[in-house]
Amino acid sequence: MVMKRYSIGITLAGVLALSLLSSGCSKKNLKSSKQLPDFAVSCIAVAPATSGVPLDSELLSQIEKKELEDGLYYFNNFLKKYFLSRNDVRLFSDGQFESTEDSAAPSLERAKKFAGKLSCNAVLETTLHRYKERVGGNMTAKDPASVAFEYRLLAMPDGQVLCQDSFDAAQQSLMGNLLSFREGTGGSLTWLTAKDFMTKGLRNRLKKCSYLAEEK
Repeated sequence: MVMKRYSIGITLAGVLALSLLSSGCSKKNLKSSKQLPDFAVSCIAVAPATSGVPLDSELLSQIEKKELEDGLYYFNNFLKKYFLSRNDVRLFSDGQFESTEDSAAPSLERAKKFAGKLSCNAVLETTLHRYKERVGGNMTAKDPASVAFEYRLLAMPDGQVLCQDSFDAAQQSLMGNLLSFREGTGGSLTWLTAKDFMTKGLRNRLKKCSYLAEEK
């Protein structure tokens, strides 16, 4: 009986140790803004995600440029799938509007163009600042995935912010950050890819805005 209890204790300790490798975050997360539920949204135009640093910038290494390009591709694909069931959300089809078009123009001016092209009175702008892939495998990553992005939902035509939020995190073990589950990136016993880590962060942030719930 003593040996049986001892073996059970070892098993539970092993499970606990494994759970402590669960993913977490975060380095820095800005507080989301207060929403304005009294604004009547006819439809939301989802602008293509942009990079916080121009992809042709000399500040980016070739690896960083490639990672950001990959990140933007996965970011935009996620938005298409996330809003698939929403009839009041409109996305640009491939080639319909270049993401670099008028990139130097003021944000509100660009937003008005997006809204006008899709006949909407609200625009969702998203910016990817960092997309760093993990180094290693899903069980023994040397460096974890790291992602930073932000979004703003703007009312047209004045550009009033309906809601906004940001995410700036590197995956950590649960022992490294016991509050990880609040950030929507916990719950995994493996080290996530940058794509999966970003997806969890995006879903967690967007659902906090009543205008951007997957199903209204």
